[in-house]
Amino acid sequence: MNRKRYFSTWIVGLLALSALLIVACGGAAEPEPAAPAEPAAVGQPTATPVPDATATPAPTATPLAEDVSTAQDSIVLVVPEEPVNLNSFLSIGAALNASVTRSNLQDPLTWQSGDDLRIVPTGATTGWEQIDEDTWRFTLRQGVKFHNGEAFNADAALPSLTDNGSPASEGGSINYTGPHTSVKVDDYTVDINCQDACPIFPNTSFFLGFEAPEWLAATTEEDRAGTSIGFGPYKQVEWTPGVKITQEAYEDYVPAGDHFEFQKPKIQNVEWQWRGEPTVISAMVQAGEADIGWDVGVEQIEALSAEQLRFGSSAETYTLQIDTAWHPELRKKEVRQAIAHAVNCPELVDTLYAGLTTCRGNIIWPGIIGATEANTAPYEYNPELSRQLLQQANYNPENKITLISRGVRVAKQTEISEAVHAYLNDVGINFEFQIVEPSIRSARSKCAVGKALLDIIEESGRDPETTEATREDMVAAVDKGHASCEGFHMIGNQPSNETLDFGRQVRYYMNCTSTRSSVCDPAPGGIQDQIDEALASSGQERQDRLEVLADRFRDEVFMLPLFDLPVVYAVNPKLQWTPRLDPAIRVSGMWFEE
Repeated sequence: MNRKRYFSTWIVGLLALSALLIVACGGAAEPEPAAPAEPAAVGQPTATPVPDATATPAPTATPLAEDVSTAQDSIVLVVPEEPVNLNSFLSIGAALNASVTRSNLQDPLTWQSGDDLRIVPTGATTGWEQIDEDTWRFTLRQGVKFHNGEAFNADAALPSLTDNGSPASEGGSINYTGPHTSVKVDDYTVDINCQDACPIFPNTSFFLGFEAPEWLAATTEEDRAGTSIGFGPYKQVEWTPGVKITQEAYEDYVPAGDHFEFQKPKIQNVEWQWRGEPTVISAMVQAGEADIGWDVGVEQIEALSAEQLRFGSSAETYTLQIDTAWHPELRKKEVRQAIAHAVNCPELVDTLYAGLTTCRGNIIWPGIIGATEANTAPYEYNPELSRQLLQQANYNPENKITLISRGVRVAKQTEISEAVHAYLNDVGINFEFQIVEPSIRSARSKCAVGKALLDIIEESGRDPETTEATREDMVAAVDKGHASCEGFHMIGNQPSNETLDFGRQVRYYMNCTSTRSSVCDPAPGGIQDQIDEALASSGQERQDRLEVLADRFRDEVFMLPLFDLPVVYAVNPKLQWTPRLDPAIRVSGMWFEE
């Protein structure tokens, strides 16, 4: 078998299948349970699906057979880099290692089912309903306890809901859901009140996790950073920094119906390690030192046997985020367009990825709500046009542009940075790149316009956690020229599309209130107003409004997208597990055959 050809076909099929599944699920009757199948290689969709949120779904996805037993009760997983934190209220780090906490120690508010992409209840919930345009009522699952024995109920849920919904939240949920507050209805019912209309809230809340409230109240911020006490299928045993993280099956885990991803674990002991070199990860699997490792990159496809390979999607596009607000040159649209036309993406893909991925002109792909073939088309490689645009912009090479990048988050990431450096220097742009530690990169990625906005609010004597920013505040944040931390000119990023909706991206990267956003247009009728209108919409209106924003995102090069990021997994052939659309790894759904 030509494994590289199979890999390329598989990835195209997976992305197309995800779009077709969303069409099938949006507004349709619940599907009958079916066994998970390998994604079929189907053609790229030509129309963008437009689903609405589903209210109170029942967990009818494929159940994990009760008679399944595992031949091995421990597993070793290897990721590219060590997490920055483990507590779900903080930034965990790269999406590829976020599973350490989010998918195993935690059961979030909602979940995107791994087999058919429906939004389903979890160990935290049994259902929900929309009360009005900005309020959702969630029914909590009874009998659930945190790993330390604290009971889970409405009172216990409120501290986590409050933290996740705060505009100042450092967790991964706020930029999916937007700000919200919560109130107790009864012991097992809570209402979540969005700051603005939120017609698809359940589709965005699968990063909203829960931590034990009494433990939180008794623990310092420094001590809690390295620990997560949720009620997921595994509980944390120990984090030995620089070495490993160990977890064990949670004996009192409460399953969510018969959903195959929310059952008591078959595998009892879990060990997470990290290695920066794909060849090392592959070698560990080949030697039996690890059972699964990712991302090993396309170069390892021929080194591993077919039985040791699994192919998946990260639901991400590798992108260079651009400071469009403050850098004297990058504020100019023509300079950003010059950068886009200076980079030879097809050459990058052919040279570094053996032609096995797709160049993009946006951080979404056709099939995502808001995407079209036109607003995701790759930029033309045209260095002569780049030079003309720089001349039109009166580009000043004295204003150096520095790219901040990690070295191992993405396969060949250093080589990508080196190539971009050469392309931009070739057209006369004064450009350099720096490789930094993941924790430094994480902190700098959150020091953009939204952080300056929080500074403005705090400096005025108001509480950033409860104050709703005004248009005047947003203007002041841009005029401030910087935030109270070290930011970036350009920074390597991997925007993800688990929600299959461009709303996630505009909330993160085009929104004045997001600490990660380097785009801010608070003018009346401008981007900020358009975001509010788009996120309050559903159905075809949502598609139309998000499409306008996606068009502008590409035309004005608010980021420099390069290509989709597939994931190549090295796997113990005896491990029974199927990759998801996203890189979430939920060990409780795995087992080993003899």
